[in-house]
Amino acid sequence: MRERRVAPRRRDARQGPVVRGAPRRWSAGHRCQNRAGPALKVTENLTDEFESSLPFKLDPFQREAIDKLDSGRGGVLVSAPTSSGKTVVAEYAIFRALRDGVKVIYTTPLKALSNQKYHDFVREYGQDTVGLVTGENTINDGAAVVVMTTEILRNLIYEDPARLDLVRYVVLDEVHYIDDFPRGSVWEEIVIQAPLGIKLVGLSATIGNYREIADWMAENRGGMETVFHDVRPVELKMWLAIHNRFLPLFKEDGGIDQRTWTKGAQEEEASYRVGGYRSLPSNDLLHVIDELKRLDMLPAIYFIFSRRGCREALQRCSYHELDLTTPEEKEAIDQVAAERLAGLKDRDEETLFRRMVDARLLRRGLAEHHAGLLPYHKEMVEELFQRGLIKTVFATETLSLGINMPARAVAVSSFTKFDGVNFSHLTTGELTQLMGRAGRRGIDVIGHGVILKESDVEVGTIYEVAMGPTLVVESKFLPSYNMALNLLRIYTPEEAEALMQRSFGQFQKRLAADQTQERLVNVRARLADIKQLWDADVPIEDVAQYFKLEDRRRSIRIEMRRLRREAGSERRAQRGRRRGGHGTRAMGGASKLVQRLEVEAKGLLERQRKLKVVRSPSFGEYLQRYGEIRSLQKELEGGERDLGGQMDEYARKLRRLCRILTETGFLAANRPTDKGLFASRVYGENTILVAEAVWAGWLEGLTVEEL
Repeated sequence: MRERRVAPRRRDARQGPVVRGAPRRWSAGHRCQNRAGPALKVTENLTDEFESSLPFKLDPFQREAIDKLDSGRGGVLVSAPTSSGKTVVAEYAIFRALRDGVKVIYTTPLKALSNQKYHDFVREYGQDTVGLVTGENTINDGAAVVVMTTEILRNLIYEDPARLDLVRYVVLDEVHYIDDFPRGSVWEEIVIQAPLGIKLVGLSATIGNYREIADWMAENRGGMETVFHDVRPVELKMWLAIHNRFLPLFKEDGGIDQRTWTKGAQEEEASYRVGGYRSLPSNDLLHVIDELKRLDMLPAIYFIFSRRGCREALQRCSYHELDLTTPEEKEAIDQVAAERLAGLKDRDEETLFRRMVDARLLRRGLAEHHAGLLPYHKEMVEELFQRGLIKTVFATETLSLGINMPARAVAVSSFTKFDGVNFSHLTTGELTQLMGRAGRRGIDVIGHGVILKESDVEVGTIYEVAMGPTLVVESKFLPSYNMALNLLRIYTPEEAEALMQRSFGQFQKRLAADQTQERLVNVRARLADIKQLWDADVPIEDVAQYFKLEDRRRSIRIEMRRLRREAGSERRAQRGRRRGGHGTRAMGGASKLVQRLEVEAKGLLERQRKLKVVRSPSFGEYLQRYGEIRSLQKELEGGERDLGGQMDEYARKLRRLCRILTETGFLAANRPTDKGLFASRVYGENTILVAEAVWAGWLEGLTVEEL
């Protein structure tokens, strides 16, 4: 039976101020302005009307998703490759909302992506119709269409869900971020707690368990339609770069190119020098760019998994005076830069712009793109790249997440990256996301993905990842101190625990538990069959006793080996003391214990020999059959133990957090104290530490530099 949705309690004065950066309450009197441009002719079929406003015909999967969004109760989840056009479904939701006088919230996982979507929508619908709310900017937050980061929407839901009364659609871009730790929990919190009157439009990269995600969303929302599309808009050809030459990774029929495999394996063998040291990388940045240019693969995105690496690559290009643009393109770049500079009203921003933006490199068609750039710097790079004026951009992986910067080619500089804990190989999902930028729809017939071979990455690993299965999203849901405080501002402890049970993490655990139950049914049946067919001549208890005695004998043997090593150390120490004139030899404690264990082991062996099973001619067969029984019993016990821990894992974690919050003064009687209310507004991984530091005044008197 599906859990009844818990209605939130009314907010009281103890709940503190409104979330910083959250939109003000939208009044019922606010009417959404219509789409910018000429009025659309009203037709009976809204899908046809929407299509007539587009410069292209809808793809079948786009039309299917739109139809399901209109007919479905809870919304639609669209799983499709990067750059395939799934955002059109979100644009239809905006079109429909503007027609009906309701509101839309469009969420993205990144501030950079939110900023780009905001500017895209302003160009499409007009400045008065679109707003933006991120941690840095709040622009026209009462507009009909508001773009915000996913965390801002989560904060808004916690503060007062009634603010969303006029919102009909929420677009959750990059739904596969549920698989991200620690941010994935935010997507789950939104799905669980957003008002049920809102339809969700989930947009995701191609994932293998999209139906599982949709089933969970339907369980929380009352229904969820799905559309799956796995055809890339532009064909992808993948290459392996070895010694600055590009070799095809696959043959035309999709099979492994054996010549490339052999060449990669030979490169690995040759990379070892005497003494086992690795040689220098076989690919050089400048030569790779030359090869991209020679093969007519520009513009290209050159992925480097660190901001520092992007800066160093750009500096190297500057040092060697690499130039990729024509005189006409240089003039166009100068014009865009001048327009951007003229748009800055603040003198300090103008000075910073001149200092931070390397105009010489931009004119040569080279740039960097990562989260460390100033917003107007990133926006200019994006505009220049979209217009084909930037030929190579060095970027971190954030560029692969929805930002509209498709390229003819993508180069992946390293097959390993830091995942927040360790360095590890790229996963199939990560590689697919990066390669999704390759190929410009309507411009390129083929997109190119180039993997730079490294000496410490085996060619087999590259093929394994490139040919791996589609990403399967696994919940990374984890209750946090901030989550606990916000839930207990609104709900009772019982209601908060009930919400934990509705998470995607718990949903997946229930599915796993169902599979475990089915497996345990088979285990129990197998156990019953073996016991039923047991030969009555030798009681099963007799064999069980044999194994019990044997287990003890095995433990004794292990313990005796340890004690004998210890006794040897004692004897060596005693010999040293005798040579030094420190007394006579005496038997140590380890030696005495060894003797006692030897006596016990002999007694156990005698007891085993008296058992009926030992004297049976089928002794070996009995041991084998009972060994299977023991294995099945262990599997049964382990499965039952897992089932017990899976059913309320998140609720137990929430209770542990609440105990700590109570002990540290953030909770009292299961409600946030004043300090707890303050901490509930501190979003991040160190909520309690930061809140305690501020609340206790530890930071008072510190300068900006010291902070």
